Amino acid sequence: MNEERLRTILHRVDNGILSQLARSVLAASPEIRVIKPPQVGLVMMQARETVENEPFNLGEVLVTECTVALGEATGWGCCLGDDPERAYHLAVLDLALHLGVGPVDGIRAALLAEEERILREDGAEFANIARSRVQFEALG
Repeated sequence: MNEERLRTILHRVDNGILSQLARSVLAASPEIRVIKPPQVGLVMMQARETVENEPFNLGEVLVTECTVALGEATGWGCCLGDDPERAYHLAVLDLALHLGVGPVDGIRAALLAEEERILREDGAEFANIARSRVQFEALG
């Protein structure tokens, strides 16, 4: 599973599953310590303009970030909004997946199952939106 795919799943995973996975890592590695506790901040959100493909700033968004460590290795978690628990759990899973700490195979299996759920939800949402899509070519 590549890094981009992993991050996409992690940032959309259900909070209950995320919490359960992080607790399993912490049970296997209780020596994980918090380097930077969950902290709320603002980051500039960028988007790409579709005509000239130029980046532009949409504005600032509220995020919560956290950093944990095991030995010299660190894990980082960041999520939209004021959600310190989610940021902490994301940091723990980031560390675990990069170091191979805790039940990594179980974590990957759970994330793959979550990816399937996310894809089903996205497909259902797209199908719902597609019903109201206007076909401009047909209007001419």
